[in-house]
Amino acid sequence: MLTTEKASPSSPWLGDFCKLFTSLAVFVFVVFSITRVTAEPVKVQIGITHFPPFYVVNDGIPHSGLGIDLITAMNDIQSGYHFSTVETSARRRHLMFQKGDYDVSLFDHLEWGWDSTQVEATRQYLQGGERYITLAGSDITPAYFEDLTGKKIGAILGYHYKFTNYETDPAALDQKFNISLVTRQMQILKMVLSKRVEIGVMTESFLEYYFQSHQDMRSVLLISEHYDQRYSFVGIARRKGPISAAKLEEILFSLFRDERYSWIAEKYGVKWEKP
Repeated sequence: MLTTEKASPSSPWLGDFCKLFTSLAVFVFVVFSITRVTAEPVKVQIGITHFPPFYVVNDGIPHSGLGIDLITAMNDIQSGYHFSTVETSARRRHLMFQKGDYDVSLFDHLEWGWDSTQVEATRQYLQGGERYITLAGSDITPAYFEDLTGKKIGAILGYHYKFTNYETDPAALDQKFNISLVTRQMQILKMVLSKRVEIGVMTESFLEYYFQSHQDMRSVLLISEHYDQRYSFVGIARRKGPISAAKLEEILFSLFRDERYSWIAEKYGVKWEKP
């Protein structure tokens, strides 16, 4: 009579199968874990300072402005990087960068105190500049801005201006100019309107954004026909940092070309440069 032998738990083939199954399970777990780790976005810190309309940074309220909307869109359009902000100031930003507090700066320029051996830049994506303003009057013409000698000037602490030969040290500026340094563009405007200064040096982007909601002020102010300086905004990235300038540029320009985000430029009245 033929008999069928049942496999016992200790049969060699069953033991081999269990070992194979266990090894496969471990392999799948490891692969899944690695996939999850590699899927985590690279964290990138962007330094921001109060610079309307790009960044509006006030205590006690959420940050806002063109730059904040842009950073939100940068996170939305891709998943490889996560961009967040670090608050700084015009005077402290280079020191904070050297300390490693952040790795990227937008709406910037290499000539504004950056060491090209430590950072790299994207291609330009937006034009900017500063103009002079004063109270309009029947006896005031554009020629008023041609000579700043002896005139009381309002400007931003830590900014690089052409008329100062890009000097930023307050003590040095006090020796050469009759200048009042503040930290907000709106403070300059208020000083001009209250006649505490005769001339204000203001970014064209701030003036245009301000006039969007204060059209009547165009007739109150006289704006210089020429610029103190014109510049091209770029993105600054730390060399060997979490993101290269080339990758940052790729993200920015893909966003500028995407019609889903055209509302950002329209909202702030700017025109992106698209290669």
